[in-house]
Amino acid sequence: MTRSTRMATTLLAIALAGLGAHPTTAEAQTDQAPWFGVPLPPGFEPHALQVISQRGAAPAVVPPGEGAFRELTGEAIRPHLEDIVAFSRESQETKEVGEGQIWGRITGFPSGTKTVEWAADEFIAAGLSNVQLQRFEQDAGASIWLPLSWEVSLVGSSTFGPGSRDVILQSAMPLSAGDLPAGGLTAPLVYVGAATPAELARVDVRGKVAVQKTVPQGHTVFVRSPVGPRAQDLLDRGAVAVLTTIDLPGNMRVRDIGCGGGTCFNIGGRDGLFLESVLGEAAQAGAPTEVSVRIRMESQRFSGLSAANAVAVLPGTSRSDEYIVLNAHSDAWFDGAGDNADGLAVLIGLARHFARPEMRQERSIVFVASAGHHSGGLSGPGNFVQMNPDIIGGAVLIVNLEHTSQRNIAPARSLHDDGYREWTMDAHEAPIVAGVTNLAPFMEGLIARGVERYGTNFVSGPNTMASGEGGSYSRTGVPVFTTMQGPPMYHSTGEVIDMVSTPGMERMARFMAYFVKEISTAPADVIDPPAR
Repeated sequence: MTRSTRMATTLLAIALAGLGAHPTTAEAQTDQAPWFGVPLPPGFEPHALQVISQRGAAPAVVPPGEGAFRELTGEAIRPHLEDIVAFSRESQETKEVGEGQIWGRITGFPSGTKTVEWAADEFIAAGLSNVQLQRFEQDAGASIWLPLSWEVSLVGSSTFGPGSRDVILQSAMPLSAGDLPAGGLTAPLVYVGAATPAELARVDVRGKVAVQKTVPQGHTVFVRSPVGPRAQDLLDRGAVAVLTTIDLPGNMRVRDIGCGGGTCFNIGGRDGLFLESVLGEAAQAGAPTEVSVRIRMESQRFSGLSAANAVAVLPGTSRSDEYIVLNAHSDAWFDGAGDNADGLAVLIGLARHFARPEMRQERSIVFVASAGHHSGGLSGPGNFVQMNPDIIGGAVLIVNLEHTSQRNIAPARSLHDDGYREWTMDAHEAPIVAGVTNLAPFMEGLIARGVERYGTNFVSGPNTMASGEGGSYSRTGVPVFTTMQGPPMYHSTGEVIDMVSTPGMERMARFMAYFVKEISTAPADVIDPPAR
């Protein structure tokens, strides 16, 4: 029997075990190797490319007459990407937060401050003279919860085979602490997979750590709705904690989804496979309740923090009191190469482009490297709006550059003998949703021409999506154009530099330069048509 076939059989046994049906002794697993002979998971690799990539990204398309715009090439923009990611790596090396298990460009911490200050310096280096660091404080009563150190371990026992020692699930990522005791907890595991409420009604989770599973298909965000509420339901049914195995490549930490107020962790793909396999083998052996987990965590809420936006204004040649605002958020979890180092790197490329004297536009252009995307009470866009009423009052359009250039990946069709599913990278970027809050036909036409001229991978029909920074800006009533990808690596340690397409950044930069130039000369009532 192959490992993949055995895996299917044992996971079925998990479901039967949860319903009270156990294998007979004759059917029980007799493998005496440690952990039922299940291969141990690999260690955690914080900056490794977790997918197979054997071919480079498709080259950028350069329309006639645009070859001289060297500041928009992928080769010119990539060093900006590397500089931005370096701030994240430094935060890990210096253990900016706790023991360094979580890192990033965190607003309110040195890594976030350094990134915004770097952006301001880059605006100046581009040739922009009106550059400011606009500082602000965290909202009163607001705080940021961060885990400082943690460990999730399967507790070894000779029941699972001689030599079955404790196994640390190194990809474990805490999402909330709940009422976790100061000394941690040890409790048996119960597997629920993707069970519906009707199925969960027959599974006793009281006093146990429930293990659920999710398989992101296009975007981790899209599994928040089913997975988060299911976790909360499990806690309400008496589970003392919830582990969510996320079937993604490698053994990544994923800081997303959440589960309300309980103790919840995400578990990476290879650790999740090990966990599920062991639970399956235990069910086969007639010992489904013998597998237990030990959890410990230290965390802290941070308040009274400060932050800043980097803001640069390039005056227009004839309509300087009208503004096009270009925003990219600067903060990130982990390396954050695709969220949002690529968007910020493209923003710097655009600043260098429009700072060229021959590229000055009729309307003023405002470049904003905003803070606080991931930090409660430190909204960069919200504070920009409050601190710049003249700009907002004269703005004809706000553009949100967010997740612009990650490579597209997909799971392989076949499984390895151990049940692991590889993921492969193709030659283009992941799909990009292009949302226009007012659905202006003129802007929708520009988006369509962007696909034709530059090969930008915009998907879907006209829509009003304004997620991320676009949400704060849309409340001003100014039209907002948001570009946002939906890659599976979202908010994970797998979101490394090599996941970003260098030609993809050029595609987005060239399209955005074209888009802004068209907007700069368009009548205001074409950009924001009056309501009929």
